[in-house]
Amino acid sequence: MRILHTSDWHIGRRFERESLEDDQRAFLAWLAAVVDEERVDLVLVAGDVYDRSQPAEDAVALLDDGLDALRAAGARVALIPGNHDSARRLGFGAARQALGGVHVFADDQRPPVPWVFASGDERVAVLAVPFLDPYGVPAPRPAGDGSPRGRTHEHVLADALESGRALLDPGDPVPTVCVAHAYVSGAEESGSERALSVGGTDRVDPAVLAGFDYVALGHLHRPQRIGGDDAVAYSGSPLPYSFSEDHPKSVRLLEFDAGGLTGVDALPVPVGRPVVTLTGTLDELLTDASLDRWLDHWVAARLTDEVVRTQPMERLRARFPHAVSLRYAPTSEVAAVARGADGAAIEEQPKEDVIIEFLTELRGRAPERSERDLVRGALASALGTTDR
Repeated sequence: MRILHTSDWHIGRRFERESLEDDQRAFLAWLAAVVDEERVDLVLVAGDVYDRSQPAEDAVALLDDGLDALRAAGARVALIPGNHDSARRLGFGAARQALGGVHVFADDQRPPVPWVFASGDERVAVLAVPFLDPYGVPAPRPAGDGSPRGRTHEHVLADALESGRALLDPGDPVPTVCVAHAYVSGAEESGSERALSVGGTDRVDPAVLAGFDYVALGHLHRPQRIGGDDAVAYSGSPLPYSFSEDHPKSVRLLEFDAGGLTGVDALPVPVGRPVVTLTGTLDELLTDASLDRWLDHWVAARLTDEVVRTQPMERLRARFPHAVSLRYAPTSEVAAVARGADGAAIEEQPKEDVIIEFLTELRGRAPERSERDLVRGALASALGTTDR
């Protein structure tokens, strides 16, 4: 049996302000081709199917097309909601969808029930647990001594998995697969993931996930194994969703037989625009021939110029069409931004003086009286006061 593990599609997400619809559509088409070529039996999607709990119509249509393509390629699909999804919306019509080969496990109010998936003579028992908001699901069961346990993601997930394991038939040993959306302690973040909770209560000890032949994890966008174990892993997101995600993207192809997991292969995702952060002066970024290899990337520029440059983003985009982020690097603090001519920090200067000084630096001359009056009027309007 062949199972494909993927997660964190974030359908409907934008990169900075740019649409990712074409890249996400290309990924789903590539995934369907992999299903066909590799004869995949089951596709597991470990949460964050959408990027928002109320996805836009275009995002819903894109997911609909993608699921249709996976089914047409020959695989059944099992997915869970992640912390970005609405379990209620994603789970709407789940029983009817299952009749068409798309199994949505979105009930976060009751213990998960193992689903035995069969392909030919081979079977696996899938325990799929939707993302569990510790304050949106039943409270954790009391500890052994009767004392209450805190509302943490580890506690509610441990309870769910314990309940699900208890429903496995000990007289019918089949390989077991857990699907979960969680932040497992020791894993590496990418900077794109929304926190599951505050104060560290989102962390889950890897020991909670023990006892399965394979654990398909979602939430963290970097593909990685937990504790070096091929059987407990994040597939990672299929596309970069922030500039911290400059690592290769992949999905995981799993091989099972009656005895359990027999092989894991990471398949690189060949579609999607990669990311790069370039640091230097504006002139260096515009003229350095060695930077030509980044022309097709999403580009974040970190300018080291000591003065604010005129129309830097427009000039960068003339060379890097996909530049979407620009900041001044704080190596020595940008003179025109961080400090005024008198050496005082911006926070200590009158707002009007800061703007006048900026305009003087930008245009090479001091603003005229009429221009100063416009600045005062704009400040008064923005601050809701006539106090200059």
